[in-house]
Amino acid sequence: MLRLFWVVLLLSMGTCAMADELARTVTVTGIGTAQVEPDLATLRMSIIAREPTLAAAQKGAADVTAKVLKMTDRMNIDRDQVDTTGASVRPDYRWNRDKEEQELRGYIAERQISVEIDDLDMLGAVVEGAVKAGVNQVSPPQLDSSKRKETYRQALRAAAEDAKANALQLAGTLGADVGQVISINYGSPAPRPPVPYAAGVRAMAAESDAIESYNAADLSFDARVTVVFELTD
Repeated sequence: MLRLFWVVLLLSMGTCAMADELARTVTVTGIGTAQVEPDLATLRMSIIAREPTLAAAQKGAADVTAKVLKMTDRMNIDRDQVDTTGASVRPDYRWNRDKEEQELRGYIAERQISVEIDDLDMLGAVVEGAVKAGVNQVSPPQLDSSKRKETYRQALRAAAEDAKANALQLAGTLGADVGQVISINYGSPAPRPPVPYAAGVRAMAAESDAIESYNAADLSFDARVTVVFELTD
């Protein structure tokens, strides 16, 4: 019984010490943002060929794909930056009201092409050339930066400074001082790359003058840190 008493007493003392330690800390969150001008883009496009026969549909999609590859070659875009491996074929049915049944009217062959562009001045010309080659659909470009890591670290630094400022403000208001850092946790959502409007992409394809008016907004990187500081008297 005496042994159990000492065990309970030691546990109680440890709990009180932990509570006292927790009472002498402040936990704050800091948020930081950094921006950078994009210098990379990924352009995704689709070729859809509808023909009465499977062979004709596949040939139609392949012919347009070949034209796109010739276009990117002329623009000195390395083949490693062009992916044409996405392909699918499916039957094309329509509903016959008279017979009340589906009837086969042909086949649809689809090819997906992805082009990585490291010179944004070429973006409008690539879109225009792809549409002229026979591409049916062009998605808005996905923008990125070769300085992604560096910019994120700038956001992380700003978040840490914000956390420290928050801790100093809270501690000072309550008559305490901020001591050493006890722990740091950090994380961030995916960067928010701005995407040009689809209407802008169509305009570039339709009017050669629109190529010169293309302008991409800066990429924004966010960082968030949670810091536990020691409080001193």
